[in-house]
Amino acid sequence: MIRIFCFSGTGHSMAVAKFFSESLRTEITDISQETTIPCTKSEISIIVFPVYCGNIPKIVKSVLPKINSKYFVLIATYGRISTGNVLWESARLVKGKVIAAEYVPTGHTYLDEPAEFDDEILKPVLKMIKQPKEIVVKKERKGILPFIFPNLRSRLGVKINRTSDCNKCALCEISCPMQAISDGKISKKCIRCLRCVKSCPRNALEVTYNPLLKKYIEKYISQK
Repeated sequence: MIRIFCFSGTGHSMAVAKFFSESLRTEITDISQETTIPCTKSEISIIVFPVYCGNIPKIVKSVLPKINSKYFVLIATYGRISTGNVLWESARLVKGKVIAAEYVPTGHTYLDEPAEFDDEILKPVLKMIKQPKEIVVKKERKGILPFIFPNLRSRLGVKINRTSDCNKCALCEISCPMQAISDGKISKKCIRCLRCVKSCPRNALEVTYNPLLKKYIEKYISQK
């Protein structure tokens, strides 16, 4: 049995998970809430998640050790800036053998880019799934920034405010993986995944970016 697990804030990682779902004809389990994880053991588990500030998102980090599987495929999406060392770190968290691990560049959420990616990157992974064999995930160089208060840097760089269009439907609270929203107010637990913004049916959550952050992202990506 093959299972696909995905955490996706604004849909970029979910687009990659859907590639595997369509290729393998397997449903996707959303791991934004830990209670959705099946307790039965699977042969192969494919985990798809984004890189946040060079780190594994907190919800993913807490879920990885709880997934019961013989083999693991680790897929990390990123906005073409930094991958940190998340595949190696993820491999150390799972309780099973890693048979494939890949970084997938995609659109950057903070630039409102579409969830597009080159599926050619993932075709070799499909072959590895057909013939499972343990691999060694290489440790990558990790810069200093991922260690410097990533949540605080996110809060300073990205502001989320409720507008008068809010009708208090609470869908943002329900969708938040960190339970960081109460009555439309966002706490320090927020990881700026923007899942709440994406889920709001009235577009009542307004996002503003620090000009320096946006300029840095645009300049870095334009040089790639």
